[in-house]
Order: sequence, then structure tokens, then C-alpha cells
Amino acid sequence: MNALLYPFMLLSALGLLLSIASHLSALAGIPIPGGHLVWSLHAGIFAVWLPTILVANRMSRHGKRSDFWTLALSGCPVWARYMLYGLFGYAVINFIFCMNNMPGHQGGLNASNDGTEVRLFSGHWMVFYAVALATLYSAINNPHLLKSRKCAHGHEVAPFDQFCPTCGAVLAPDHPRT
Repeated sequence: MNALLYPFMLLSALGLLLSIASHLSALAGIPIPGGHLVWSLHAGIFAVWLPTILVANRMSRHGKRSDFWTLALSGCPVWARYMLYGLFGYAVINFIFCMNNMPGHQGGLNASNDGTEVRLFSGHWMVFYAVALATLYSAINNPHLLKSRKCAHGHEVAPFDQFCPTCGAVLAPDHPRT
């Protein structure tokens, strides 16, 4: 399974770097390298999010809904989780700022001279690519969350359960708790 996750994790890292570069260019007022090709970062999100959603759902399948992100990011360093929270907060503030300063124009999206649209979208791209990167990294570092675990009587149990919820059998820990 890890061999399948690495290419998507690397694609997420590339998307994150390109979205950061686009965002910084837009902030600085520098023309975006590649011009309209920057909008292809939209499509890249779909390429990395399908495996990210599948992996995150698999990792958190036995947990409570409120523990979804705790389980999905359990293989990441603590600093990476806080960075994601900060990036999410920044994206919200960036969105509000950009919507208040959006130049009025007719038609679709374009790489305008002031870069407001690129700044608006790149703030979101950074979050999506960063979450995909962190989730896939977590899955690679916590492969036991992707595997099925069963009690002695064959009932499927959660990765961190100490007792089978169906029959009450004591479960031997097969990995350290993170």
C-alpha cells in the first residue's frame, strides 16, 4: 500500500510548493510564471484528493467522527498539525480580505495584473495540498491504521481498542499507541 501512497504524497508536495510560489507571486505583484497555467493547480487537487479521502476514511473507519482528524493526522509530527491549523486560519483571513478587495470585472477567472484572483485561489490550494500531504504522510508512517485488526473470535476491532466491542475479549497491542 505504501508504494501507492508515495507518488500521491509527492504530487501533493509539488502542488503545495507551486501553490505557495503562486501565492507569494500574487502577494508581491509579480507576474505568475506560466501565466494561465497556474489554474491547472485546480485539477491537481482532484488528483491528490481522491486517494487522500479514501486513505483518511480507511484510517478513521473505527473512530468517532470527532476523532477523524486526530486519526487521519496521527502519523504527522505535532508541528505539522499546528502548521495545518495555521494555514487553514490564514486561508480564511485571505479569503475575507480578497473578497473585500476583489476588482469588479465581467467574465471568468483570469490572472489579472493585481493577482487578487490568484491570491484568493492559491490560499485555498495551499490548504488542500497541505492536508493531502499530511494525511498521506500520516498513512505512510502509521500503516497499522490501514490494516484490518480482529479479535481472537474474528470480530473486526479498531486499531487502538484494548477490548473487542462485540465479545469483550482482551486484545494484545500489536503496535504502540500514538
